[in-house]
Order: sequence, then structure tokens, then C-alpha cells
Amino acid sequence: MPPTVVVIGSGVTGLSIALALSRIYTVTIVARDLVGDNESHGWASPWAGAGWRPHNTSSEEEIVMQKTSFRYMWKLADTDPDCGLKRTKSVDYFDKEWDESEVWYKDLMPGYRRMLPSELPEGVALGSEYNTVVITPQVYLEWLHDRLTASHVKFVRKELGHISEVRDIVPEVDVVVNASGVGAKYLGGVEDHLVQESRGQTMLVRTKETTVVVRSGDLYAYSIPRLDGTAVLGGISQPGNTSTELDPTLREDILRRVRLITPPGAYPEKVEDLDIVEEFVGIRPGRIGGVRVEKEVLTIAPVVGMKVVHAYGVGGTGYKYSAGVAKKVAALVDEFTYETIL
Repeated sequence: MPPTVVVIGSGVTGLSIALALSRIYTVTIVARDLVGDNESHGWASPWAGAGWRPHNTSSEEEIVMQKTSFRYMWKLADTDPDCGLKRTKSVDYFDKEWDESEVWYKDLMPGYRRMLPSELPEGVALGSEYNTVVITPQVYLEWLHDRLTASHVKFVRKELGHISEVRDIVPEVDVVVNASGVGAKYLGGVEDHLVQESRGQTMLVRTKETTVVVRSGDLYAYSIPRLDGTAVLGGISQPGNTSTELDPTLREDILRRVRLITPPGAYPEKVEDLDIVEEFVGIRPGRIGGVRVEKEVLTIAPVVGMKVVHAYGVGGTGYKYSAGVAKKVAALVDEFTYETIL
């Protein structure tokens, strides 16, 4: 019988991990929120932007995971039209200059080029463009869910107070994957106080725009078209704020900043003239120190000897990291399993 793995968490990270493991393991997903819970805003995955954009200041480990994820999503967008991924052009603006040699992704992103000074909006010191992938989250989550169901992955709705409760669901579990996102801060037995919640709020609007535009620095804003006649406008990031209530007063500020980075006429001057389809609020699962993907054998009762692989801390970049994190987690689970066999 195949070894058993329990994945805690059903965001894009947990689902991607479960898919990678389901080929050779018996997998159960345990989570408070499940795909289709479109009224719950205590998690981030259904409410993400979501565009694939490389992170400039990344560790070597994070770069490897980003590269893996991009290559997977770039191919998937071309081979499966129903997955919720689409290819498009992206433009990045930065407030400060930085050395071209520090751009680790210039050979990864198709069509990468540094923009001319004459192409840059006011206040922008550096710009680049390349081809990338945009994601419609709820479509991609359903796509993942369907494949997991077809692979006989079980879903159990339960909010865990302590990691030991996994054994109440799967008594003979071999490895537990902690992909609990924000929950990693509170999960008894493995609490990580470096986890930092951050509230995000965005607007989904109708538009003819097809190019992703993002500005980073003192002014943070983005327009992420989904290539279906809509785009997500942001960004609002409020570390430490855990309110899931919509704040209407943020609309004008989002629009003001987005208009500074998008072509003239792309969006109207006044919020009341925007064709708003929906507004999103989600709690992003960040972590001081960055993404955590590592294995651990627990040494504290009542879970002495429990084998755990941690996979969380992606913040507002879960989709960007998802396939790369999944590949690394699968390798770590394999290491645990191989050690057991020996």
C-alpha cells in the first residue's frame, strides 16, 4: 500500500503539493476552507490578482522554485485552455535604478527587454517588459480540484487546533505537509510566530486592457488583466491587519495609483465611472524571513516522531511559487519515505 500523506491547507500551495504527491502517495487534504468557499475571506487563494511576476530580491532557493513554477505554468497555459492560465505581456516599473546584472530572470522570461527612458512614466527610474502568465484563481483552483478528485485525493473540512489532530483523521499517516498559510502561526505543536498576516484589497473591473502593468517602490500599484474583458486593480497591502471587511474608502486611492502607471484613457478619472464587477479582500500569508520549505521530525509530545514538511510563507505570491514549492515538497517527502524504507 502506498505511504500516506496529509496536506494541511487547500490554498493553491496545498492543492499543488497534493497534485505532485498524488501520483505515488495516498493523499488527504485537511483544511478549514475548501475550493468553492467563495464567501470565506480568511484565506488568500480565491482572491488573488493573479499574475506571474518574478521577485527581484530572492534567495537562490526561492529563485529555483520561481523558475520551476514559471516553466510549468507557461507550458500549461499553452496546452490546456481550460486551466485558467493565459499568456500575455507584462510591464514592470521601478522607482530606483538597479544593475542589469542583478536581473536573474532576464533569460527566463520570454521577450525580456529593458525599456528606454523615453518609454517610462514620470517618477519611474527603470522599466522592463516580458511575456508572462496571468491566472484566474477560481478557475485554476477548480482545475486543480478536479484533477485531485480524479486521483482519489480525499478532502476533509476541519480547522485544526493542534497538528496531532491529523492522526484522528488518518491514524497511520506517514508524513504531514504543513501548507496551512496563515494557520501556520497558530497551529499547535508547530506554531511559527514569524508568520505575518497582511490584508489585501483589490477591484475587479471591466476593461479592454491586455497588458499587465506593475509598479514597485514608494508607489505600489498594479493592473492585471485576465484576458476575459476584466482586470484586477490594486494594490493594497496592510501587514498586521486581519479584517476581512471591504473598505470602500480605498477605491479612490487604488484608482489614482493605477492611473499613474497605465496608458492615458485606460481607466476613468472617477471611481463612479469604473465598471466594477467585484471587490476582493483576502488575508495574505506572509512570513518574516521569506518562504519556508523544509522538513522536521517533531520532538514534543504528543507528536514525538511525527514527520512534517513545512511549506508556507509565500505572502501574496502563492501562485508564482506554487508549482515550484510542490516540486520541492515532493522531494522532501520522498526523502522521508526513503529513510523509512531503509
